[in-house]
Amino acid sequence: QVLSEDHSCRDTVSRIIAHRATNGLAICSPNTASYCNARSRLFTSVLSTLTTRTAQELQTSVPDQGKWNDRSVFIVDGSTVSMPDTGENQAMYPQPPNQKPGIGFPLARIAVVLSLATGACHDLAIAPYKGKGTGEKTLFRRMYDTLHPGDVVLTDALFDDYFIACELCQRGIDLVARAQHKRAGSRMAQSKPGDDIIVWQRPNKARGMTSEQYRSYPKTLIMRQVTVDARDKNNRVTQFKVVTTILDQSIDGAQIGGLFERRWQGEGDIRSIKITMQMDILRCKTPEMVHKEIWTHLLAYNLLRTVMAVAAHENDLEPRQVSFKGAKQAL
Repeated sequence: QVLSEDHSCRDTVSRIIAHRATNGLAICSPNTASYCNARSRLFTSVLSTLTTRTAQELQTSVPDQGKWNDRSVFIVDGSTVSMPDTGENQAMYPQPPNQKPGIGFPLARIAVVLSLATGACHDLAIAPYKGKGTGEKTLFRRMYDTLHPGDVVLTDALFDDYFIACELCQRGIDLVARAQHKRAGSRMAQSKPGDDIIVWQRPNKARGMTSEQYRSYPKTLIMRQVTVDARDKNNRVTQFKVVTTILDQSIDGAQIGGLFERRWQGEGDIRSIKITMQMDILRCKTPEMVHKEIWTHLLAYNLLRTVMAVAAHENDLEPRQVSFKGAKQAL
């Protein structure tokens, strides 16, 4: 259903009927009730487990040359999805407060962990669009266990955050993010052209953080800041800063800058999920079914990414060189 262009239950049942007729089997009723009932009995946990397992198996097949300095890199990014305007959906995922009642649609915020090498989605967190604990950073924290020591997280300026950087370091995970602002109280420990080592002072306690939690973070954090030359690359700026916890001097600033510029591939992956897979406007009328619909989209997306990886391997290509939309059309 989620791979079809129509996306409706009626279209799905019609294709089941055609499949049965082609194989000489008895034709079933065109009524969609039985299909919808069977679909509702699927456990969300089964769909999410299959999705993450598919991504993990695909990641283990990535050759060494497909990794960055022998490390797995994951892009973290967020977006939103809308759903039918039902009472149940509105109760869990209210429409944005700037929209008048009866005009807007329920809106959910999602955050995903995507593999840089394969494009597969390794995890997802979902929350209402507004309210306490619904921001992308909070959703990312819910997905920490998806990552492993040695992994690299690649993300935008929103995650240029002292506390997140510390949390990832404690797990043996490195962060690469665009620098959002100058850090008050920080000092330069080492300076080279376009590649500095800075000592980042612990900022003030974040809202909602207890004093005990705050004291658990170190008072300083050593970070690296590199300058990325973005001229002649259709960017709106000529230069920008990237901060990272990668202090290994064998990895030069140009490599880190080049890695950050690949973050935009994550934007393309989310566009493939929302537009090509048609997940931007969901169809289900209850939050429970909305969750199943999202995970089913991601499962189909990962399976398609697996087909693309096999095709790329057989033709000596990188998976990223295969068109997602073209692969979906071919399938």
